[in-house]
This record gives sequence, structure tokens and C-alpha cells, in this order.
Amino acid sequence: MTIQLTSDLEVLMRMGLAVLCGLAMGLNRSHPASGPQPNRLRVHVLVGLSACLLVLAAGPDLDARSRAIQGVATGVGFLGAGEILVDQGSKKGRSPQVHGLTSAASIWFTASLGVTVAASTPVLAAVALILAIITLSRHEPASWELHGGDPTEPTDLPAPRPDPKNHG
Repeated sequence: MTIQLTSDLEVLMRMGLAVLCGLAMGLNRSHPASGPQPNRLRVHVLVGLSACLLVLAAGPDLDARSRAIQGVATGVGFLGAGEILVDQGSKKGRSPQVHGLTSAASIWFTASLGVTVAASTPVLAAVALILAIITLSRHEPASWELHGGDPTEPTDLPAPRPDPKNHG
């Protein structure tokens, strides 16, 4: 037995699911080691909802949906780039460190959830959300243990430097 939803009710349910996906990602990202950051919760909810809304507003035409999805990807790329910071290593002898990669990736992923909820099956978005939450829930990065670092310090390792002996 299949339940038929009116198109308005289906749109409202998809937008509600996009909000819930953004809420789940935002809750995960709003409590980093440096202290609570409630703006991250709002950003994730709005990114998921707006991505869903833009795809839904494009209507059933596949070319229009494709352009909407491309626009979402471009816009969210700029938003995510604003989350990434590079500390040039102010302490003598310290390599530059990159901060915010996980936050930028989670913003990108939240937009992907919004697009998936709007354009595909909500089950796909739910499974992807569960996998992402599992991935982001690991609290002991291996680099802390390997390098004896402080868990409040960035865990990203510096980029490898090219080997001058290897020319090709």
C-alpha cells in the first residue's frame, strides 16, 4: 500500500527533512573542543534548507535542477572556503597549520544532504547522514596519540614537502 502525498505536502516534508539533516550536522559541529559555537548550528540548518529549497524551486525540469545543483555547489564552495584558515606558524620553526577543513567539509556535506532530500530519495540522505555522524563522532584522532599532541591543538599534519632529489 502506497500513500499518495499532495505535492505541497511532499515539498513541506522534504524541506522539514532538510532542516532535520542540517540540525543533526549542526549539533555535531557546534560543540568543538574550543567551546560551544551556536552559529554553526544555524549555518548548517540554513545551508541544508536553502540547498533543498533551490532544487525544489527549479521544478521538475532536469536541466533546471542540474543548474540549481551546480549553483548550490558553487555557492557552498565559497562558504566552505571561508571556514578554512591557515596559521602561518607564528612560533619559530613551526610549520603552517590548516584549520577548519572538517567544518568546511560538513557545510559542503549538509548542502549535499539538502540537494539529495530535494532531488532524490530521502532514504539515501538518511543513510548518508548516519554515516557522516559516525565518521564525525570519533573523538580520539590518531595524530594525537602518534605525535603526543594536545587534543586542543589542530590535528592536521603539515603538508609534505617535495623531495628535491625526486624530479619526476
